[in-house]
Amino acid sequence: MEENKILEALADRLAYCTKEVLTADEVSRYTGISKSYLYKLTMNREIPHYKPTGKLVFFNRREVEQWLQNNRIKTESELNQEAQSYCRKNK
Repeated sequence: MEENKILEALADRLAYCTKEVLTADEVSRYTGISKSYLYKLTMNREIPHYKPTGKLVFFNRREVEQWLQNNRIKTESELNQEAQSYCRKNK
C-alpha cells in the first residue's frame, strides 16, 4: 500500500517535468504553494500565468521554475567574499 503511494507521487512528479503547461492544481502540488495563495499571487500579478478564456488559469512550468528561483539569498561565504573584494578595492 505504501509503495503504491510512493509510485503515485513519483508519477505526479514525472508528469510535471514533462508537461509544459500546468493547471493551478498541478502548480500547487508541484511547488507546495497552497491554491489559495497561488490565486492571490495571480490576482496580484506576482507570478506569471495565462488566462486564455479569461477564467481558467494556466502556468508555464519553466516560468514557474524561474519565478521560484527569484530573489536568491546569498550564502554567508558569498557575502564574505564580496565584503573582502569591496575592502580590497577601497584601500
